[in-house]
Amino acid sequence: MKTSYSLTLFGSALLAVFQANAAGTLVQEMSKMTVSTAGAGSAVLAENASVAYSNPAGMSYIDGDALSVNAAVMDLGIYYHDDIEPSKSSDNAGGIQPYGSLYYVHQLNDDVHLGMSVSAQGGSALDYGTSYAGALNLNALKLSVIQFNPSVSYQINSKVSIGAGLQIDYASFEETLLYGQGSLETDSWILGYNLGLMYQLDENNRLGLAYRSRMNHDLTGSFSSNAMTVSVPIPGPIPGSVDKNIPAMSGQAGLNVLNPRQIEVSGLHQLTNPLSLVWSLGFEQWSDNDSTMISINNGNRISQIERNFDDVWSAALGARYQLTSRLRLESGIGYATSPLEHPEYQGADLPVDAQHRYSMGATYQWDKDISLTTYYSYVDYGEPEINNNGMNGQFDNVNQFLGITINMMFN
Repeated sequence: MKTSYSLTLFGSALLAVFQANAAGTLVQEMSKMTVSTAGAGSAVLAENASVAYSNPAGMSYIDGDALSVNAAVMDLGIYYHDDIEPSKSSDNAGGIQPYGSLYYVHQLNDDVHLGMSVSAQGGSALDYGTSYAGALNLNALKLSVIQFNPSVSYQINSKVSIGAGLQIDYASFEETLLYGQGSLETDSWILGYNLGLMYQLDENNRLGLAYRSRMNHDLTGSFSSNAMTVSVPIPGPIPGSVDKNIPAMSGQAGLNVLNPRQIEVSGLHQLTNPLSLVWSLGFEQWSDNDSTMISINNGNRISQIERNFDDVWSAALGARYQLTSRLRLESGIGYATSPLEHPEYQGADLPVDAQHRYSMGATYQWDKDISLTTYYSYVDYGEPEINNNGMNGQFDNVNQFLGITINMMFN
């Protein structure tokens, strides 16, 4: 009975973590190199090798070979404020995290280009400690998703090009829970695909369409916990609790994490000689994530929670101004709807509300073959409320991104 109760407690704690807002697993600033315009123009800009990821059809606009290398840091701020007991609030669970990405395009002939990108798809490293209100269910976690994305483009004619790619994802997840006495380590590989289309209306106007398939990670690994004593509420009209002694345990665990299918439409419009506008409209099908499964000890104990996600819609608008022959200034704003509106379904892994993006940057043409793009973006992840698993309060979440991309052309 003790072992069965222990597995139930461990499974319940895992469920509590993964009923949180899994939209945090996707951070577009890590992979799409249009951070300076808040993501505007991601599916239509084709000026360097990063287009191999954002829209493979755009590789047809690259003459010769191209290489882009990105190095950046994000400063994630995650604060929890407990409405019942202020002492159960948390300091910043986030912090500064470096990351990078690599993109390459090779021109095979006049019509065909090959590409490769290696980029972080998102994730987070959080540490709440063991004294805040949700310490039973989550203390610290590290989630990372890396994607290898080989791709190909074909130029049908002077106006239309198409592209396709294979998405190869590796995800790893580490977590400590149960007041620091439990740990979980899992990972997975999965395949998907992406498609792209670009249409050149005229010399000053272009449209782009990009699609990325659903990626459902089945993470498998091991769990373990030390012997502990926990306080368990007693049901009934009079509130109370009783201490339970839980023995040490270990075994196998599995869980699924969804990255939803995505579609984006973008436009590029050269209004005057120095000024161009870019825009994007996006859709992510989070409602497709209907449940989360937790398996313990190879399926001997399986738990399932129903999700209550909404689809996410996004929009971004950016401007680029050619200040001199070498220097271009860039800025943009963006907005994305919230995938989760209900406090009882919220969690601590990376809760977000509606997102607001404010970005700026510059591109400097070092010489005819090398350019440098620097960018800064401030993203407001909102103030989502939570009311479950011992947590009753509100988060205050922001993220900041600072990076530089080196773009090289080889003709």
